[in-house]
Amino acid sequence: MIVYAERLAQSSYDKTNKSLAPFIGKNESYNEVYGYFLEICLNMGLKAAFCTSADIIGPGFCRCFWIFKDNNWVKVNSPCFSKLIFDRFSPKNIGVKARRELLFSNKDIKPFNNPELYNLFFDKQKTYDKLEKYAIPTVSIGKSTIENMDVACQKLVDLMLIHCGINDFNSDVIMKDKFGSGGNGIYKYKINMRQEMVNEAKKHPNTTYIIQPFAKFDTGFLFKNNLESADIRLIFLGGKIVQSYIRVAKTGDFRCNEHQGGLLTYLNLNELPLDVVLKAMEVAEILDKKCSLFTLDFIVSNSGNAYLLEGNTGPGLDWNQNLPQNEIEAKKLINLVVGELKLRITN
Repeated sequence: MIVYAERLAQSSYDKTNKSLAPFIGKNESYNEVYGYFLEICLNMGLKAAFCTSADIIGPGFCRCFWIFKDNNWVKVNSPCFSKLIFDRFSPKNIGVKARRELLFSNKDIKPFNNPELYNLFFDKQKTYDKLEKYAIPTVSIGKSTIENMDVACQKLVDLMLIHCGINDFNSDVIMKDKFGSGGNGIYKYKINMRQEMVNEAKKHPNTTYIIQPFAKFDTGFLFKNNLESADIRLIFLGGKIVQSYIRVAKTGDFRCNEHQGGLLTYLNLNELPLDVVLKAMEVAEILDKKCSLFTLDFIVSNSGNAYLLEGNTGPGLDWNQNLPQNEIEAKKLINLVVGELKLRITN
């Protein structure tokens, strides 16, 4: 059973919803992605359904679901149950957190994503605390006050002063959502612009922020001599790297995420900096989650040092519909994921 974030997908239970598929508007392309996912499940002999986090009614139970049949989405307004959940939602608020806890309140109900790894990557401060040797210095702000911001900025300066790569950072500070994703909730300031940082944070009272020094990485890894910033993603499954790609930021932006206009290009491992690959494998060894699907995102500073940006247990399975090669690679990953689901069910 796929359980997707209710803020992004439509429940089949909602009688006011005239939608003929789970995704509408800017997310409409995901209908093709998860339609394909369910088709592959069927081809591999698995019964599968698509639900949203709003539909959770008990451990392993949802009140309704979508299926994909004859190239069309079909609403089924009766309960469904599964012991294995392909979890594609985060506890962004109290309600969703409570429903997530309910879904997995029986120890026999297993999430696809490793809970320990999920919790580690969901919280960017925890990621840094666990993997400090590989990551960019990170400090949590706490409540949005000028006093807390002053303390956090001073702590960040102290961390930078003892950092072996101090010359990789400039006087800019990145403030980002501690639990964010997709390049959302990220702001760039000079370190002395503390009141402006507090003012922005106060606009989002339900968001907790961390700050990091801005790493100079626009020329650290040049793909086809492109001078825009680029990050590198390595996807692990079964304890090995199964895919890798880079995301090149759009002109004038430092955020490389596709949702922020970044261009994704799949590359072979031998096309990537060796130091990135080696460090990614070291991190994977530390995490020791060989049965898990997860990603590690790196940047390469202008002086050639590789830094872990973040980890993720829920990499996007979508593709740019204008790039046929990306569709081929994304579908390969979906096949690998469904293959892993089948292994877990049969074992």
